[in-house]
Amino acid sequence: MTAVPQIRMNDDRTIPQLGFGVFQIPPAETAKAVRQALDLGHVDLFLMHWPLPTVEGTDYAETWRTMIEFVKDGRARSIGVSNFQVPHLQRAIAETGVVPAVNQIEVHPYFTNEEVRAYDRENGIATEAWSPIAQGAVLGDEVVQRIAQSLDKSPAQVVLRWHVQRGDVVFPKSVTPSRMKENFEIFDFELDADAMSDLSHLNRGERGRTGPNPDEFDYLPA
Repeated sequence: MTAVPQIRMNDDRTIPQLGFGVFQIPPAETAKAVRQALDLGHVDLFLMHWPLPTVEGTDYAETWRTMIEFVKDGRARSIGVSNFQVPHLQRAIAETGVVPAVNQIEVHPYFTNEEVRAYDRENGIATEAWSPIAQGAVLGDEVVQRIAQSLDKSPAQVVLRWHVQRGDVVFPKSVTPSRMKENFEIFDFELDADAMSDLSHLNRGERGRTGPNPDEFDYLPA
């Protein structure tokens, strides 16, 4: 199996560009999946999951300041954020002087999230894509299907390859050994410029989101 490329983060540590996701997987299955993933290595990364800008009593900039202390005292190797829009990033950086190593955001061909990805890129923030195949919604798209057939690859492999060539970090969810193996077999082919463009032009803007808008999300677990 081809080695997974590493992306160097702005704290001079590296993160694998492809890994295993365990979101909403039952605990027993998560333990099994993580055990399998440990055979391939991990980089420790602590993320703030949502900015929650409309929730009274929360302050993502203050939370970010606390996370910076985690690095200083050795409780975390690298720190980053999830679902931060450009204004959230700008404020957190301006008030602390520390740039997140990673911003984990929703990205897939139906929602390419270019404004945030561009800000991340300009500021040395690695973009990690969650919902990289739009919870499976893009796999049946005729454009994805056509490209997959022309390359003798699965639709999921094509979409994951699109992410990798764009520079995204991708941790797709899977507990099926065959699917996990398939997800990692994306380094023996490349998408040409036309295929990359065709996939990117599937973008639907806000209509393509599968999850909530970070400017509005206000859920706090009990």
